[in-house]
Amino acid sequence: MSPPRLSPAMRNMLRNAIDGKRIGQGLAGGPLKIAATRRALEARGLLDAELKPTDAGRAVFTPKHEAAHKEASPC
Repeated sequence: MSPPRLSPAMRNMLRNAIDGKRIGQGLAGGPLKIAATRRALEARGLLDAELKPTDAGRAVFTPKHEAAHKEASPC
């Protein structure tokens, strides 16, 4: 399953939550934009009701497991 497509604001807000920062830190657009971005992340299951990142939210920034387990080419 491919990761959800996120806007730059959504990625920044999710990164802030993962890093333990205020979720609106560094985001432009004011409180309405921040609230809409937060709701979008909650709707996608990436933030919980307490504005903490879910496992799915953390996985957005985790390297894919397949790349770590590929075997080297015998060439």
